[in-house]
This record gives sequence, structure tokens and C-alpha cells, in this order.
Amino acid sequence: MKTQTIIPLFVTGIFAAALVGLAAVNPKRVTEQDPRGKQGPIRVLFLGHDSKHHNSNKYYPMLAKGLGVDGIYFDYVTTVEEAFGDAESLGQFDAVLLYANHATITPEQWANLREYVDGGGGFVPVHCASWCFGNQPEFDQLVGGRFDSHGGGTFAAKVIKAEHPAMEGVEAFEAWDETYKHRNHNEENRTVLMVREVAEAGDNIKEPEPWTWVRTQGKGRVFYTASGHDERVWERAEFHKLLKAGILWAVGDDRKKSYDEFIQKRAPLRYEKRGDIANYENRPEPLLYQFPLPAEESMKYTQAPMGFRLELFASEPDIINPIGLAWDERGRLWAAETVDYPNEMTPDRVGNDKIKILEDTDGDGRCDKVTVFAEGLNIPTSLTFSRGGIIVAHVPDFLFLKDTDGDDKADIREILNTGWGTGDTHAGPSNLRYGFDNWIWGAVGYSSYSGTVGGEQKRFGSGVFRMKPDGSALEFMHQFNNNTWGLGFNSSGDVFGSTANNNPSFFCGIPATAYRNGQRGMTAKMIATDRSFHPITPNIRQVDAFNNYTAGAGHALATSAAFPESYREKMAFIGGPTGHLLGMYEISPTGAGYKAENAFAFLASADEWFSPVAAEVGPDGHLWVADWYNFIIQHNPTPSKGRGGYDAKRGKGNAHVNPNRDRGHGRIYRVVWEGAPESTIESLAGANTAQVIAALESDNLFWRHTAQRLLVDGSMKGAIPALKKKVISGGTGAIQALWSLSGLEALDSETLQVALMSEDPALRRNAINALGSDAAALQLFFDTAVVQDEELIVRLAAFNKMVQFEDQKTIARAAKELIKDFSNASEPWLSQSLRNAGAGPVKRGPSKLGKELLANGSFENLSGDFASGWRGRSFRGTAQHELADVARTGKHSVGISADTAAEWGITIDVPVDMNSEYELSAWVKTEEVGGGGRGALLYVSAHPDAPGSTGVKGTQDWTQIKLRFNSGSQKVASINCLLGGWGISTGKAWWDDVSLRKVEYETIADEKSDVTAGDVARGLKIFKTHAIANCARCHAVNGEGGAIGPALDGIATRKQEDYILESLVDPGAAIAEGFQGQVSPMPPMGVLLTKQELADVMAYLMTLK
Repeated sequence: MKTQTIIPLFVTGIFAAALVGLAAVNPKRVTEQDPRGKQGPIRVLFLGHDSKHHNSNKYYPMLAKGLGVDGIYFDYVTTVEEAFGDAESLGQFDAVLLYANHATITPEQWANLREYVDGGGGFVPVHCASWCFGNQPEFDQLVGGRFDSHGGGTFAAKVIKAEHPAMEGVEAFEAWDETYKHRNHNEENRTVLMVREVAEAGDNIKEPEPWTWVRTQGKGRVFYTASGHDERVWERAEFHKLLKAGILWAVGDDRKKSYDEFIQKRAPLRYEKRGDIANYENRPEPLLYQFPLPAEESMKYTQAPMGFRLELFASEPDIINPIGLAWDERGRLWAAETVDYPNEMTPDRVGNDKIKILEDTDGDGRCDKVTVFAEGLNIPTSLTFSRGGIIVAHVPDFLFLKDTDGDDKADIREILNTGWGTGDTHAGPSNLRYGFDNWIWGAVGYSSYSGTVGGEQKRFGSGVFRMKPDGSALEFMHQFNNNTWGLGFNSSGDVFGSTANNNPSFFCGIPATAYRNGQRGMTAKMIATDRSFHPITPNIRQVDAFNNYTAGAGHALATSAAFPESYREKMAFIGGPTGHLLGMYEISPTGAGYKAENAFAFLASADEWFSPVAAEVGPDGHLWVADWYNFIIQHNPTPSKGRGGYDAKRGKGNAHVNPNRDRGHGRIYRVVWEGAPESTIESLAGANTAQVIAALESDNLFWRHTAQRLLVDGSMKGAIPALKKKVISGGTGAIQALWSLSGLEALDSETLQVALMSEDPALRRNAINALGSDAAALQLFFDTAVVQDEELIVRLAAFNKMVQFEDQKTIARAAKELIKDFSNASEPWLSQSLRNAGAGPVKRGPSKLGKELLANGSFENLSGDFASGWRGRSFRGTAQHELADVARTGKHSVGISADTAAEWGITIDVPVDMNSEYELSAWVKTEEVGGGGRGALLYVSAHPDAPGSTGVKGTQDWTQIKLRFNSGSQKVASINCLLGGWGISTGKAWWDDVSLRKVEYETIADEKSDVTAGDVARGLKIFKTHAIANCARCHAVNGEGGAIGPALDGIATRKQEDYILESLVDPGAAIAEGFQGQVSPMPPMGVLLTKQELADVMAYLMTLK
């Protein structure tokens, strides 16, 4: 579970009335009653931890849901550094809630926390927070006491100071909880509000134990309660009331006064009991109908992350039911508006829907000009720009609409193709966008496509497709498992998506076109590690998979510099309209693909009409959100008395008929990071060639993509020299330059070779995708050895490409060799792609350990007074490390000693291959090692699986410890000799003879080959005439051959046989002097040649003396 990133506020002015998510306003507008200058909702920084014990990842959402409607908003983090590492960020919050087991705090972090509270900030430590930061004695005094011990039982803490304002609305409640006992009490400025009474003779207390208390610290206030071990407390409304009262007291009287004024002034949520409200959740009664709010009032119920502000761009009547957003080269917003959705399907496909152009002409951030580009449409579901017009998904057709006379009205209307299913309006095509490859990409649900394009019958559904801009070709690319309504690209061109049925994030790894003869296989994979979403209201209505993404929409990524660094190319935004939120997942590489970790909600509202159905990064770099704004989102199944509580009718669009569906509201928001730079481009309309090429340098993928589209659509041939130069120089925009050249049919082999050998892995894999399929492309493909790229995702692109080449005999042979590499055979994406290319089944054979990778594992090489390459590392507590004379072998070992419990180690970084198995071992000697940790062990840090060995405790002579781990997406392994491990330990331990070796498995294929001694004559023939592995193309012997590589005369004298063999099998491993480069422009012979052919070539080369 990933955390929300806390973003410093660089700009703090209010943007009109349409502002939410700020805890501070411009200092010039600070009010007298609130010296800290904070207004609006209460903002609380919730510091939890990544642990199943005291599972804050699970309990934080319970509290956020309970207090969201009250305007108390939480930003959640799980590390002490995120919370307290930056004083300015911390100072944005009204209060800090701590619920975690963090053992230590650094002096700087402690200073920031202490100064925050002393300066007037509220501090709310809960339950296990009183155990935290044992290395800082003053922390006990700040809290008012320290955890000592506990049992467990069902009880109700007794309120003894009901009149205290921190007890306002609080009622005693009975629940199972840990029976905390405290020590180190600080009674100064402390008032006990609740106590736990002695339960029985065996209780761990003999008199009432302070349970909930408050105290003052400088100008700040502290509220502590010992309640809260697990969900038996956290899910209780009474506990939420307790924390609400504590928070509102802790923020101080002035802040509470400004908060009370905010609550009083915002429009209340009004309800009435109505029929036709489904109750799939089987609540005692269906939820009441909430009346809609004006946009500005709805925003007062909506939370954005600290450091972001929510701005209203357009609302009804200017826009109603927006379903798709796109921007033209002038930076103007175009929106598909559909009041006919979901059931007003007309036989002639003429309806009440429109494509609108929404503009801000006076620069105040609000739409003030609306132009209807096209009307009379009937449920358009998406649009994108191409060939000077727009492509609109309008089932059963895709339409091309174009203005030819400059009046912003569509004059041309053409049908590009037909066959898109009309059976269900929420399962049709969506998320159209211009692709990296100059095709139009989109998603389609289970309404599917069935038709003829380019003379070929096509039938597909629930996944991702691509189409040529003129509609002349259509390909199904990635199969999802159900109704697909999400698609997005990162800046590398990788494809992601989501479905409306509990699958919020997919990675598209293998094109469906890679499967031959109608076969099907894995093309996309659901990568979300957690499917849940996190509303800030309990009033959510869902059909099934409750509290998960059951209406997932969109999958835009943060692809501009207008997001914080921690967001860029990582955060994906998925609409969760049934939860009244826009969710967020953190995308990170793993193996040859990606994983998506839940990062909670980016936007969330207690307004039950708030329904984000689309989110896209706009020309300003900010995230724009289409809010359907409707009380009824649910489409099907049609409610019945047995399921839903009443009998409804099904409409023409396969959605249940409901009189509560609204056709009069809609909003479009922009979410602005306060630290965002101003966009350097406002428009590319009328731009000349140089200006369009310059736009390729934009820090916003939108403008880079727009520039590419203009270059290709405009057939700007004059840009070709500059585009080639851009690809060769690399950097921002090189990928778009590459695809622009491809679209202009000007991508030559020299430019492609440079891109294939680029230091940028994203450019390398785009160059692979841009390759042709003929013999020349195949030669270039193998010459640049991309099939052995160190980046697994580049390898995946290469393996996917292999099925497209014309020479499938060579490809099949290469695939059969490549799958023998265990790092390929063991990675699901890579192995499947190789099987598509002709590799047969393989199994893992016996293993052996490779060469030693640790240069100084016995600590004999010194740098100053310590072992060279190693460094000390403090995880928590205080300990000492030293070079010791106690040694198992040689003269030295390294010792770590801790008089008080600590977690301490020494570490060294070692380069490793991706997706490879390694064995780490060491010999350990211990003396009185004890405590709560594992003891003396080995640990691989900065690894997603946190591999650790068993520990050695007590007093033991030299004992060997081992562990094996897979490097996954890691290129560097951080090896630690650690005292502690999953806890803190005391005592002394020594480490010696630390070893790291790669586990090399033999991969056994079905085919068997008997290799005889190499034949010189056969080797010479291969050397001179092989179709791909023709060595003489690049290397000369006796003056005959190419001059690209070094001459091979005398090679058998100058180099050892194993060096020559390695150069053939892995050309990038050993590059000849004077020919250095990141990748050798030489095909990997071990892939292209059989073992017998390789033996023959070696036999010939060994004659060159």
C-alpha cells in the first residue's frame, strides 16, 4: 500500500471561490482570530506504517470515511521522513495523528515535530504511538507517557472529565482492545479525561489507568488515547467521535473557530426518502436521495491532496454529463457531452448530444466561451484529434468530423468504420487517443466490435485496440478480462488500462497480434496489488465487490512537470465514480512489466453526486477531471426485489431505467499543484516547422504528442533533418522525433541503429517497435543485440518484435536459444513472448553457483581504518561497528556491538543482473546477542521483497547463514550484515567471508543436440556467408572483409579462447579497444547459431594465429 505524498505549498493564494484542498491562505489575508492563517476543512497528517500489526493501511480509510463529511481530511504517509523530514510541509497541517510502531526518530525529524507542536500545531498520538521513538526520551514527555505493557479484553473506558471540550459529543463504548499500561508519565499541563478501571484480579493495573488525556506543549496541544488496537475499535462510530473531538481540540480555539465558520457557511447536504434507489448492499434501509449542490458548494465537500488545489473550469449549463475530454493544438478543451446516456438510444442515431469547445478567453481560469462543434449526436463516448479534425466514438460507427471554413462547426462528417456493438452503452468504445505509433488507440468493453475493415473480418471485445487514423486498418491489441473503460500511456509509450469491474490497473505486455493462427494467450495482466478504493463518506452504492473499483474509468498517468517529482511517470489516476472519488495507483517496474500499488484517493468527496468518469493531463500540465455529477451511476444489473430491493425495468442501453438519473448537471475541474511551473507553450496553431520541433522539448507529454501529430498530419518533410538530429542526440522528445520520422516514412537504418543503441531504454524499445519486418530490419535487430538487453522490458519489446519478421526460420532458432537463458525462461512475459516466436517448452535443470561478486567479502582490503567498499548503516538505535581481529579466515572480520537495543549494519552495493537468482552467504560469530530482532543476519535492503536470512542469537561460534533471492527489477543489490532485523537486538556479532554468487540454472529444452568437435571449413563458410551471423560483413581477415569492427588476424594469439567465445555469445560483454560503446553493433552468435555452428566458428577463429 503506497502513501500519499506530502507536497510543500509554494503558492498559497485563494483562486476565486473555486478552491479546495488548501490548509493555508495568502499571508496578507490572515484573519485576526486565526494567527496561523488556516481556514476551511481541518487538515490532518496521518502517520502510519506498512505493517499488518496495528494495520494503519486498513484503519486510516475507516477514519477518513467516518469524518470526511465533517470536513476533517487526512493525508496519509507511512514513513517518519515523509511526515517530519520537511518543516515547511509539516507546517501546512492543522494536526498530526500518529498511529504506528516507529522505533526511532532522527534529531532533525524530532526538532521539526517538536517545533511544530511548540508553535501551535496539534498532535494526536493514538494507541501504539506511545511506544514510538524510544531513542528520544523527550518524546514521552511530549505525549504525556510511554507504553509499558498490555493484556487484552473487552471493556469500556470511563469518562471522568465529560465537561472538557475535548470530550464534546464523546460517549463511552465497549469494545475489545489491548489493555495498555503506561510509564514515564508527564503530568505537567496534563488532564486525564478517561481511565481504564481495574477489571479483575489478574489485570495488569491495580488502580485506574489514565487512558485518554490532553496536555499543552508550548502553543500547541496534545490529545492522546490508548484505544485503537484493531478494527474492533477503528470501525466504531464512537471511536471516530472520540478522535474528532480530540482533533478539534488539538488544533486550537482559533482554528476550530474558523473551521466552525466554514461548516456553518457551506451549504448543508439535504436528503429525502425516494423510491428507485437500489440497495444491493442489503442495508436496513436504502440510502436517502441527496439533492445536488452548486459546483462551488460541492467543492467544499471535496478533498484534494495537501499542496494541490481544485479549480472549477466549467459547470452546468455550459457542460452537462461530460464523458470525454481532449484538447486541440490551440490548447482549447473539447468535451463530449451526452444527456442521452445511458438509455436514449435512437434508431437513426440522431439525438441530443454534442461536442463542445470550452474556452477561457480572459485568463481567469474559468470557461467563458462555449462553441457547439457538432450536435445531433446520440451517446458519443470519446473523441480525439487526427488529420485536422476529430474522431468520435459513436456506435455503431466511428465518425470523422472536420471544420473546413474556420467557424468551429463541423462541415465534414464521414464514417471511418462500423461494427461497434450497441448492446450496452457503458460497454462500448472509449478513451480514444493518438498513439506513439501514429495510430489511434482506444478501449472497448463487452459490447465488442464485429465488422469488416480492409477486407478482413474482425471480432473482439473487452480490451485495447488500435486503428489507422483513416479507419483503413483495425487491430485488437490487448485482451482484458471484462468491461474495459480505461487506457493510458506513460512517456515511454507503455500501455496501461483499467476495467469497470474490479480491475483498476492493467499492463499491456504482449500484443494480441503476436499469437498466430487465431491462438489466444496472455496479452495484458491486472497489476494492481490491491483493488480497494477509499471514499470519505459511508454513503456509497455499489452492485458487488463492495469497496472496490466496480466502475473504474480511465488510466491517465502524471506525464508532465506540473506534478511533483514523486508523481511523475509513477502515479496513475483511475475514476471511481461509485465511491465519489478519483483514485491513484503508483506504477513501478517489476520484471519485464509493472506493478501498481494502491496510493489511496487523489480526489474524494462527501458529495454523493461527485462522479469522476475521466481524468487527463491537459496542455497546462495539470490534471483535468470530468465530473459526471449524478446521483445515479449504476448501470446494470437491473434491480429486482431479490437483488436491489425493487423491480426496475431495463432500458435500450441495457441500463436500468431510473427517474433519479440526472440530465442537467456536469462539471469539469482542474487540479493544480501549487509548485507547478508555468507551461511554456500555449498554442501550436499556425506554428512553423521550427516551432513545432521545439515543442518536442516540452516537459508535458501532451505537447510532445501534439507536435508529433502535427508533423505527421501536416506531412512536414522539411523537419526530417532536425528530427534525425533529435533522435541521435537523445533526451526529451527523441521518442516523438523517432515516430515522427516513421510517420513521415523517413526513418532510415542509420538513425534507427543509433536509437537501438541509445543509453535511454525507452528510446531503445520504441526503436524496436519502429523497425520494419524485412531482411535489412532483421539484420539491424540482431546487430544491435537488443535480445540481450540488460533491461528486461527492452527485451520484452525485442521478443514481441520477433514474430513480425519475415524470416521466421531464423527467429524460431533464436527463440529456442534465448529461452535457455533462465532469466528469460523464468519471467512470465519474456517466456510467453519467446514461445510466441517459436521457442518450445523448457524446464529448469540443475544449478551451480557462478563467480564471486563481492570484491571484499573477507574484509581484508582496507580503506583507512575500515574495510574498503563497506560503510556503516543505522536503521534505528545506537550501535558501533569496527574492523575486528577476530577472523574465521585471513586477518579481519567486521564486528557490530549494541549495548542498548538497536538495528545496525554495514552495507555494500553490488551490481546484479535483472530477474536473476543469487545466493548470499556469510559466517557469523555471536556473543550474548538477544532482544526482539532476529539477531545477527544477512539482509538485502532496497528490495521490494526485503530478503533476509535466519538470524543467529545467543553466544555461538562461527556459523554459516545463507539466503537466496531474485533480483527482479533491481540492477544493484544492497547487501547488509545486520544486527537486529525485523526488530532490535543487543549484544555483539562478527561477520566474515561474505559471499554473493549468481545461481546459474541449466535450462532443459525438449530438443537435444549432439555437438561434435568444431569443423574449420564449416566455420569459415558461416563466417563468410551466413545470412545474419556473417562475421565478414564487419571484420576483416587477411585484408578481406568489413572495417566496422576490429580485424581478426592473429585473434587466437592475442586473446584467450574463453574471451573469444564470450565475445561471440554476448557481444556487449567484452568490446575491443577503440570500439567501446554501450552495445556492440554485432549480433549475438549464441542466439543465432546452433551449438554445433558455434563450435565450428570457434574452430575457424582459433586458426587465426
